Amino acid sequence: MLFVSSITGWRPGPASSYATAKAALIHLAATLAQELGPYRIRVNALSPGSTADTEGWLDFQRNSPAEFAKFVQEELPMNRMVTVDQVANAAVFVLSPRGEGINGANITVDAGQYRPHAIRFPTDV
Repeated sequence: MLFVSSITGWRPGPASSYATAKAALIHLAATLAQELGPYRIRVNALSPGSTADTEGWLDFQRNSPAEFAKFVQEELPMNRMVTVDQVANAAVFVLSPRGEGINGANITVDAGQYRPHAIRFPTDV
């Protein structure tokens, strides 16, 4: 079993309701892994970072290119976001027999991203 969480689930970022829900998925995966492990059921969480080829980020890049470039430069040490395919590849691996030793984990696919979102907290401005 694989829950799709977010790096916002373990790194502070707006909005609090979203962050709390994603943090709950990470915790639920770890808890269910313990409860269901004796039945040979593995449970993990997958936490993508900002994903370049999704509509929201494509719109942000189109509508605010300078702000987008600044976010990528400041928050992504590899100077790029991950792609949907990279996130899917991680999911396939974890769910495959090759990932059978992974249980109760939070797997991040974020290219080392620091802040989970371009929107800042009011205290960051």
